[in-house]
This record gives sequence, structure tokens and C-alpha cells, in this order.
Amino acid sequence: MKNINAFIFFLVGFLLQSTLVQSLSIMGVTPNFLLCLTILFAFLYQGNQGIIFGLIFGLLQDIAFSVLIGPAAILYFLIALLMSEIRHYLYRDSILNLFFASCIGTGLYYLAYWLILMVFKENYSFLYMLKDIPILLGLHFIVMVIFYLTVGKRSIRHPQDRYYKSPVKFRL
Repeated sequence: MKNINAFIFFLVGFLLQSTLVQSLSIMGVTPNFLLCLTILFAFLYQGNQGIIFGLIFGLLQDIAFSVLIGPAAILYFLIALLMSEIRHYLYRDSILNLFFASCIGTGLYYLAYWLILMVFKENYSFLYMLKDIPILLGLHFIVMVIFYLTVGKRSIRHPQDRYYKSPVKFRL
């Protein structure tokens, strides 16, 4: 996927996360669109868009909404690196593998974020964080499947596929 398209997706995700989604929570939990996009772009596509834009928009999210500056950016970066390595071992066209990547990314993000907050003496209970994880896993998986079915499958091209049609080149 081109960088400008990835930037637009991340920008729309950031704007939706900070405005509209906050009022549409399910049982007090809202999906983290930036985390979903970071996982998706790092897992589905060959480029480094998930790593780069996850870092940039994670830093922007920390500056705008967090007590600490840097944890979300660092965690998005590390999770995107992990997802870019996992994509070599998993079949990317499978919804089950997308669920697996979603669970790993979401679980690691919230566990590491809780650890970072505990290091900096924030009062954030581990059990309070754990009660939201199953709902978050479901919401993140739904967001990722919607993105995958609408945009993701059309953007993945397999030149080895016999039905793949490359652009016609004109020769003079």
C-alpha cells in the first residue's frame, strides 16, 4: 500500500479515536484504532507503513492524551516490529491468523502499557486492566475484520498467482 494511503488511514483512525468513538463505547470500552491499524499494516503489507506511522501517531496520541509522552509510540513500534516478523510465519489471508495477530498485539500492548505505568508510579490495577481485555479483543478483531474485508484483500497482490494480471505495458 502506498504511504499516502496509509497516512490517510492512520489520520482518520486518530481523528475517529479522539472524537467520535469516545461517545460510542461498548460496556465502557472503546477500540484503539491506532493499535488496530498498526497491527494490520505491519501484518498485512510488505512495507514499513505500520512501523513508521504507528510510531508517529503513537507519539501524537501520547502528546495529546497521555500523562506520559512516549509509551504508546514505543509500544506501537515494538508491536509493529513483532507483527512484521510474524507475517513471515503465518498465512496472511486467513481470518484465524488475523485473530491470532490481533490477540497477541492487543494483549502485549496493554500488558506492557500497564507495566510502564506501574514503573512510573501510576495507580492502575492489573485486575482492572484485565477485565477490559476480552471486550477489547472482540472489538479489535471486529475492526480488523471490517478493514480486512473492505480494503485489505484488494490491496494484497500475489504475482505468483495464475489469475494475477499485471499492468499492460505498451511497447513502441
